[in-house]
Amino acid sequence: MTDSTMQQNEGKREVTFRVHRFNPQVDTKPYYDDYTIKLEKGITVLRALNYIKEHVDPSLTLRAFCQAGICGSCAMRINNMSKLACTTQVWDELDKAKEPGVIKVDPLRNLPLIKDLVVEMDPLVGKMQHYSNWVESTMPEEEWGKKEFLVSGEEFLKYDKATDCILCASCVSECTILRANREYVSPAVLLKSYRMNVDTRDASHDQRLADLVKDHGVWDCTHCYRCQESCVKHIPIMDAIHGIREDAIERRGVKDTSGARHAEAFMDDISKKGKLVEATLPIRTNGVGWTLKNLLPMAVKMVIKRRTPPPPPLVKASKGIETFREEFREMSGHVAKDHEKQSGE
Repeated sequence: MTDSTMQQNEGKREVTFRVHRFNPQVDTKPYYDDYTIKLEKGITVLRALNYIKEHVDPSLTLRAFCQAGICGSCAMRINNMSKLACTTQVWDELDKAKEPGVIKVDPLRNLPLIKDLVVEMDPLVGKMQHYSNWVESTMPEEEWGKKEFLVSGEEFLKYDKATDCILCASCVSECTILRANREYVSPAVLLKSYRMNVDTRDASHDQRLADLVKDHGVWDCTHCYRCQESCVKHIPIMDAIHGIREDAIERRGVKDTSGARHAEAFMDDISKKGKLVEATLPIRTNGVGWTLKNLLPMAVKMVIKRRTPPPPPLVKASKGIETFREEFREMSGHVAKDHEKQSGE
């Protein structure tokens, strides 16, 4: 065999795509079909799926449009992580595959399934409408079209990254809270809400913020960072979520809400032990009833997989806790004085 032939063979491989299938008109439950095709190095997952649809199985249903990582239409779960099929290289996924030579493809999670790899986006769009994810201009309507409504470059930098969102819903698919509570606002909507709230041209800031701090809103986020890890545009989504929370505390104060209880439980644990007592955090935040109703299925799965946090008696205080407590009390005193000073002004 010549060197050129060997190089040519190294650039081609037989790859099996294990694709999620479900047609609600004929199927009672989802299943998987295996498609084995020979591919050249450099092929994306989307091109491979399109080849399967065009040459192997025309019944395979998926959604795609720009094929350039811009529209977000081809988002799906590839090897158990949500990403864009059009920018995902087959060769890269083969290196991550649990089963050699097999790439597993599923639809996005946390959104209603329509068929095969296609999900319904209306629930996400509905939440965007509910939380007014657009700029409600402060400029009088009679002035529209007569002049530009500009923002400074410094102000734009505050939400520049947020404008990169293409609404592919990868973050929605990976959100752990949405798996337990479909009414949760979702990281995509929180990102869009932050972008609108920091825009000085917007007139709906206060009403939008009031809606975001209600049940199923910004305080329900558990800081798992899955949304940020799966973002195809590498947007710091958690920074936006923290920004909304800081805005809420500054403008609305600390009130008796689940968010306030969550923050209070955090501070209590840190002051006492220097670490979180995660096992009881949901109960202290939302009560026993809510926790049993919304988190029991997830808790059972965690027990089965042996990923449960230790019970409170087994959570020992961090080393040097006494020194930390002194620093914590000193810091709390400075914060209290600052609040008193601001109130006096």
